[in-house]
Amino acid sequence: MKTILVPIDFTAAAEPTLAYANKLAVRWPAEIVLVYSQAGPELATEEREALKGRLETLAERLRYRELVRQDARRIRYSYEVVSGCLHDQVQALVARYGADLVVMGLEHTDCGKPATNGDNAVRITELVPCPVLVVPPGRRSLPTRMVYATDFGHLPLPTLPRLSALAGALPGTLELVQMYSPQQRGNLTYLKRAVAASKAQLAWPTITTKMVEDDDPIEGISDYCARTQAQLLILTPSSESELIRFFDKCYALTQAYHLQIPVLVLGQPAQQASTVCCERCAKELHNKSVEQLLVEASITKRPTSLT
Repeated sequence: MKTILVPIDFTAAAEPTLAYANKLAVRWPAEIVLVYSQAGPELATEEREALKGRLETLAERLRYRELVRQDARRIRYSYEVVSGCLHDQVQALVARYGADLVVMGLEHTDCGKPATNGDNAVRITELVPCPVLVVPPGRRSLPTRMVYATDFGHLPLPTLPRLSALAGALPGTLELVQMYSPQQRGNLTYLKRAVAASKAQLAWPTITTKMVEDDDPIEGISDYCARTQAQLLILTPSSESELIRFFDKCYALTQAYHLQIPVLVLGQPAQQASTVCCERCAKELHNKSVEQLLVEASITKRPTSLT
């Protein structure tokens, strides 16, 4: 049985997050673990039970929202109340329940601090091994148009099966988008082969590919998602700083499209975080990774055509 961990802060913005998680749980199917963390000293037994009661009341109230009764009845919930900050407890919670996915709100409050444009979500993605789905406020359906944006030339191999594992929960068309700068035009053939190799490894029934040139990859992918009306953006950031910038407050102030839709952060597997001694070794490691992908996909001698 798959498991979705859903942190709840009892704010109004938490309700759309749980409603979205409910739809995923029915589609996958999966069990939902609702988690509430309260900053401060250890909770007394009576307080803990009262908070679990609030979680259960919330779950039962939202169980049938936007779902037919037959589907809603199938959702199984567990309730967890912890003392302290979520970011101090989330690793143990994910391990305890074997969570396959964390679903949290863009504005989730952690340790008494309201999120500033996803900064709490960024912290959680750095701590857990499973993907984190960040849901902005608002009512929405499961996506039918998804964009996976990353640097496929540097994508670690174990990332792709982890994404394929989510195909049942996220039906629809998946588009692989490789952003590149004008300075990378001479490397297009290599990048196209890497995108095609990744496509061959994924389990979605409908996958398309796209090469998009832009000086700024974050603004470029946001504009591209807006043009194509993408309903879910999937990211594998190359660095922590890239993810922090993705959620920067300036994009919230300008109402950038990528912060108006759910974002699935698919981190790089920890075992792939190799230490290299120099730039040359890093380049060799990167080339070896992509060539391995190409061999496994059996496409090294096939012509590749991407738009």
